[in-house]
Amino acid sequence: MRITTKQLIVSFEHDAIIGNAIEATLVHQAFVFENEKTGKIEVDIEFADIDNIKFMGMPIEDGYTAYKNFKTKMLELGINVDKLMDEKAAQLITDEDVETLKQLYQNTVK
Repeated sequence: MRITTKQLIVSFEHDAIIGNAIEATLVHQAFVFENEKTGKIEVDIEFADIDNIKFMGMPIEDGYTAYKNFKTKMLELGINVDKLMDEKAAQLITDEDVETLKQLYQNTVK
């Protein structure tokens, strides 16, 4: 066996308030790796999942169907939940988070 690349995959989450009425746990996955050409540690973060959704304090049932129905109802009211979630997810990732992930890679993989 010849190992050609090492990569660390980390899932992490943030509890967030989206708009004025939606609470949720937003889950991200980070892929941390050393760039073969530059030798620098790079981090690729993707918004992966949504959990523990509440609307105005009321829990939305777990599962894809319940969440899909919730998004449909909200869209009928002119509220694009997908867009709001994507925007909030992008705001949550800080430079400090990225540095923490790079350090985790250094401590775990290198």
